[in-house]
Amino acid sequence: MKDKSIIFALLLGLIVTSCNDYLEVQSPSEYDDKTVYSNVSLAEDAVINIYSYFAQTNSHRARYMPYYGMNTDAEVYYDLASPNSDEKASLCSYGAFQANGWMGSGSSVNSYTCFFNGIEVANCCIDGIRNYGNPDKNADMAYLLGEALALRAQYYYDLIRAWGDVPARFAPVTGKTLYQAKADRDVIYKQIIADLKEAANYLPWPGASKRTSTTERVNKAYALGLRARLILMAEGYAERPNSLDDPVGYCVRRSNDTELTGLPLLQEAYDDLKNIIDNANLKLNATYESIWNELCQDVITSNRESIFEIPFASGRGRFFYHFGVYHKTKSSHLSVANKGGQNCPVPTLYYEYDQGDERRDINCVPYKWNGDGYTLDNLGTGQAHPGFNFGKYDYERMNRVVNSNDDGVNLPVIRYADILLMAAEIANELGDLAFAKKYLTMVRQRAFSQADCAEHVTAYINSINGKDAMLRAIQKERLLEFPGEMLRKQDLIRWNILGREVKATAIKMKQLKARTGAYSMVPHDVYYRTVDGKFEYYGLARGENAVPKGEGWRKLDYDFITVAVKENDLNNFYVNDPNSRQYWPIFQTDIDASNGSLINNYGYR
Repeated sequence: MKDKSIIFALLLGLIVTSCNDYLEVQSPSEYDDKTVYSNVSLAEDAVINIYSYFAQTNSHRARYMPYYGMNTDAEVYYDLASPNSDEKASLCSYGAFQANGWMGSGSSVNSYTCFFNGIEVANCCIDGIRNYGNPDKNADMAYLLGEALALRAQYYYDLIRAWGDVPARFAPVTGKTLYQAKADRDVIYKQIIADLKEAANYLPWPGASKRTSTTERVNKAYALGLRARLILMAEGYAERPNSLDDPVGYCVRRSNDTELTGLPLLQEAYDDLKNIIDNANLKLNATYESIWNELCQDVITSNRESIFEIPFASGRGRFFYHFGVYHKTKSSHLSVANKGGQNCPVPTLYYEYDQGDERRDINCVPYKWNGDGYTLDNLGTGQAHPGFNFGKYDYERMNRVVNSNDDGVNLPVIRYADILLMAAEIANELGDLAFAKKYLTMVRQRAFSQADCAEHVTAYINSINGKDAMLRAIQKERLLEFPGEMLRKQDLIRWNILGREVKATAIKMKQLKARTGAYSMVPHDVYYRTVDGKFEYYGLARGENAVPKGEGWRKLDYDFITVAVKENDLNNFYVNDPNSRQYWPIFQTDIDASNGSLINNYGYR
């Protein structure tokens, strides 16, 4: 059972932010820094509180997680009717605007400020443990220092993904540093890449200590894996302003800092990933489906495929509320109706998979829940509209009951398949095609039965000749492996193919709806039935044109594909060139609170 205490560690007084110079005011209810950070128990309470900012109402729980990274070749937001004015849709369709009340409303601060609050708590912990915790001689304090460094890097990773250049805060706030302008993101990249290298020296491998026995506390494999992910981001392409005080001019380019774009740093990332592969005692789950059964059933033990998950207690976390299979009615695992189905696989994703790829029927399912079971019947409009959902996120995989919008399912951050595919990508870049093929094979062969491996794994891998072909294969594999895990947008950005793939996906959806081009052989008639409690469907995949054999099949009275590809998706998938809107603006509430120190770039108003 997951440790529900982590995300809601409410501490005595102001232990968690005990910094003597925080705004240069000492609260009489605070412990002093020396008392807190020289005591392992108190210091651990303070570090645990860094996690709590992931679960704030307007943080990952209900603002960042549901909207960052949507509308790619993998994911689409369900309601694109008014992308220029609707505050939620605009975040997903490359039409975000500065005066977005949804991102600056509510009883708590928005994601941008919330992440910086988490960073501030981390800064206090890092400063306090370095000064008073004696981490060089105390292994417990060393772990806590590594944990704080890693979590600070995670918050900056999320900030850079959504906003690009942001202020660089690596010390507790004082009255003199309360207002800061943006820093070049390369300054932040260098700091957190170095921090994660240091953190990895303090953190045990997964399962090697009590603290790392679960996926809800950071570990060495997570620190090294996040470091590799950040190195790939830092050395890749991204939208960058001509200068930080230029509100309009920008270009998409790689960094000009050769320390970030040279081969030595890539080699470091490759060495880190090989260290994980050789020494972390991690493994791929035997089946792709078992990953998501374990996630839904709150399995948090280490030394599986899952390396680190942001922990949510049962009363927090809305992952399934947004990403789950739509439930029009209650079920034995859901006591409230009309949940799920807001964030969906883009309809064309289903047709990117080879026949026999197990991942397709887990990542892209056409059914919804209504009454006492799954159905393909037309349930109406809005969230219930026929279309694909992420079958990996399904209330029916749970072994408990969800009683509100919050489902308590952890947010997956990094798993072993990502380690292997990053290793494949970097090996390929460094000229080691043989090892790139090895790591790609490890991920791909899990997706197919032994009978299908000869064609879809062995022959496929053998057909890859050269560096460019290998990169394309890795890009495709990441599309098939990680949909709905909110990695795709950043992947497309760093490869400099975001605009190309978003525009191509919009064209593909039109072709799918009209059944032209590559979709000319997609069937029109779809059937479904339930046999011995198992829901089955037929007629979506290419080649499924005959009437299915067996009894009990029911033919739909509408064209699933024509309805699933909505007109709003076709017309409003992107409202600006995606490469001109790779990042959100800093929203008005944060601009107003910055005392003039922050501006928006990229032509935002």
